[in-house]
Amino acid sequence: MSFLQWVQESFPPPPTWQPEDAPDLTEKVVLVTGGNAGIGREVTKALLKKNAKVYIATRSANRAQETIEALAEETGNKAEFLQLDLSDLAKVRESAQAFSKLESHIDILYLNAGIMFPPIDALTKQGYDLTFGTSVIGHHLFLRLLYPLLVAAPTPGPARVVWTSSFLHHQVPGGRINYSTFTDGPERRRMGLYALYGEAKLAQIMLSVYLANRAKERGEGVVSIALHPGNISTEIFRDKQTWYMRLWHWVFEYPTPYGAITPLYAGTAPEAVEHKYLRPWARPGSPSRVALEVKEQEKLWSWLEDQVKEYL
Repeated sequence: MSFLQWVQESFPPPPTWQPEDAPDLTEKVVLVTGGNAGIGREVTKALLKKNAKVYIATRSANRAQETIEALAEETGNKAEFLQLDLSDLAKVRESAQAFSKLESHIDILYLNAGIMFPPIDALTKQGYDLTFGTSVIGHHLFLRLLYPLLVAAPTPGPARVVWTSSFLHHQVPGGRINYSTFTDGPERRRMGLYALYGEAKLAQIMLSVYLANRAKERGEGVVSIALHPGNISTEIFRDKQTWYMRLWHWVFEYPTPYGAITPLYAGTAPEAVEHKYLRPWARPGSPSRVALEVKEQEKLWSWLEDQVKEYL
């Protein structure tokens, strides 16, 4: 990423589209992973205001219930809770199976949950890097299991899959994902937390573009959009309060509600279906060149299929 590109991503012009511009979503079924906090909470709040039936998919039932009650007071509508632990593939399968018994279709699936800069020793239940395992592997399995419900979404469509990525996908060393860093080892530890986060975000965009193209070729009535939501102040930074992180928050970050603008546009605006990558605030953009390489997308998708095959 060039310095100019970084400036353009970090200091976008004022938004010309706002959550209030979203259409009415009565009878729409929406699932938001990580919908209990940060950007996910703001997205859920706006969706409820537009009368969608929203499921908050997250690990903590207590935190989800607190959010559901608070949002009911703020919006007049009540979200639903779905237990989801993306760091354990067996529990991801249980969650998808539980949801399939509740709903016959999904209109919008927000793959929003994530983790940023956990301890380097942190791994998923199956032994993957926690950042990549949660943001990519767990979400991939969740998506694969729920995909028939997206295809089953009633017209007018299409159903939408929205991935919360980041402009930090440009910062991956060498520009390409390194498969040896997905599990613990010397290369993963040398890579460091910052690059591991960027790698997960790059992988999300690769999967989103791959899915968008495959769904179009098959005529499945599903679109997939990845996005950079902006430099947003959220709870994901709650354990990173060093002096330089506080300075970063003060200089570069926008209030949390700004983080909902681009995801809501991607999930609800009629014209958004024409785009595969969006940047703040609800503007078309282009990801890194590697993210658009078909062979790299196919390689990643195939690798992920091997990792989750026993849970499908």
